[in-house]
Amino acid sequence: MNEPLKLRSCVGALIFNEDGQVLLGKRSSVKKTSVGRWQLPQGGVEVEKNEDYYAAVVREIKEEVGLSINSNCLRYVSKVNHPITYTYAPDDPENTKRKFSGQTIHWYLFYMPADKIASVDLTYEAEPEFQEVKWYDFKKFVTDADMGVPFKSEMYKQLFLETFPIIDHYLIDVKATIIQSGGKIGNTSTVDNNNNNNHKIDT
Repeated sequence: MNEPLKLRSCVGALIFNEDGQVLLGKRSSVKKTSVGRWQLPQGGVEVEKNEDYYAAVVREIKEEVGLSINSNCLRYVSKVNHPITYTYAPDDPENTKRKFSGQTIHWYLFYMPADKIASVDLTYEAEPEFQEVKWYDFKKFVTDADMGVPFKSEMYKQLFLETFPIIDHYLIDVKATIIQSGGKIGNTSTVDNNNNNNHKIDT
């Protein structure tokens, strides 16, 4: 009898802007499955090199969207205190080629001003995993069954519920700084500090 496959140790980057939108990547043909669907940047930890989780997520961000961590463009905010797991769809034809049954992902949150999306470089790797990126409302993303990768949907819903309060709190300071400097805040419809319903997902 074959032993069940293990979960792959991975990291994910939840990058958000001053409007509370998150950075999504459109899957390229390199991904084999769910091509054209949208997802957050993520990737495997190089366990054989004793890579720690933070080093792994910094590397994955650079590889997938060509960004480096710095105070002017991409700033570390926080992390989810426990990994979130998902398994691949049982009928996925790619399963026969996989060494793992799913992934356990350690999520890190980063802040990036919306206009810095122009700094994204999808040609950093010879075979880019994303064909394009965009800012998108986080709640709409996790509740749109036709947009994301199906077998990741429950993970993203859990991620939303656990990180939206962190994003919300962080953006209070961001907005105050923007206002004090005489700048303007864009569409903030996704962030409402006085409406707890924004933290709920209809099921």
